[in-house]
Amino acid sequence: MMTRFTWSCAGLTLAAAVAAAAQEQTAAIAVSAPEQVQRHTGTFLRPDVGVGYLAMNTSDGAMLTGFAETYGAAAGVSITQRSVVALHVWEAVVRNPSMSMGGSWGGANSSATLLAIGPEYTAYSKDNYFLSVSPSLTRITVETNGITGATNWGLGLRAALGKEWWASEHWGLGVVGQLSVSLNEDSGPNAPTWTAWATTIAFSATYN
Repeated sequence: MMTRFTWSCAGLTLAAAVAAAAQEQTAAIAVSAPEQVQRHTGTFLRPDVGVGYLAMNTSDGAMLTGFAETYGAAAGVSITQRSVVALHVWEAVVRNPSMSMGGSWGGANSSATLLAIGPEYTAYSKDNYFLSVSPSLTRITVETNGITGATNWGLGLRAALGKEWWASEHWGLGVVGQLSVSLNEDSGPNAPTWTAWATTIAFSATYN
């Protein structure tokens, strides 16, 4: 089942597509200036979706691992032709993970989500390779048999290295590898600390 965040990403993608369609109609009347075509200038939108692996462990010995889905959406503006700053919201979700708590295993009817929000800086090369870094506020949520628990907000980081190909005057399609880490203190007295990391690969659609 798609999460509320997933629907938000889908909505952002649809809104960007509508904006692109409107711009194509405008271009039929007035030709875009050459310096504004296939360049990273102005408004920046980049949703992405991918898959990978997520692992979480706690300072008291619990562990959770599994196949992960990842979703993200960044919105911002170019500060130079090859530099972009944006607000980035992203998450990694593992469903029915392998879980080890006190020696017992099992993750049926369970899910774990690493949610993050923070600024993002992206630098492009002249060949449209890019590096993005996003220091973030993060939170881990675990749901088991309808019971949900969440950590306190902590600190995390996502680094991404990718390549894009121009698909139109303002749209680029890309493939990106992502590495995400997070450190969160659990809620409650004498709470353990969660450490999470994820390696994922995603497909992106960038409007600029």
